[in-house]
Formats: sequence, C-alpha cells, structure tokens
Amino acid sequence: MRAALLTEIGKPLTVGEADIPVPELGELLIRVRTYGICRTDLHIVDGDLPTPDLPRIPGHQIVFQLLGN
Repeated sequence: MRAALLTEIGKPLTVGEADIPVPELGELLIRVRTYGICRTDLHIVDGDLPTPDLPRIPGHQIVFQLLGN
C-alpha cells in the first residue's frame, strides 16, 4: 500500500510502499481513503515524544467509507 512514512526522527515524511497489515482474530482491515496528521504525530516526527519503532505510518485520524449491501 502507498503511505507517508516516518523513517527517521526529525526528517520529513517520505511517500513509499508499506506492507498491507494482516488482521488478527477479532480485528478488521479497512481501506483508508485519507488521514490527517495531528500535532501529536508531529511531536513524534520531531522526537518530542518517545521514539516509536521505525518505519512508522503516522496518522490516526482516518476517513473511510462504509459500504452497504
């Protein structure tokens, strides 16, 4: 899948390819159309918060479409 990736703390995000996650029991895989980067994400990018495992796809504010029957 195509995603904005944090590959190095303090550096700009790069657009690249990432593996599509495989949902585990009790989880759901959804297709995200777009997502927002909030100030908390920018604190992670800037290194102001504990360093996450890298590479990382920041953004937890998503937009998705529910498809009916």
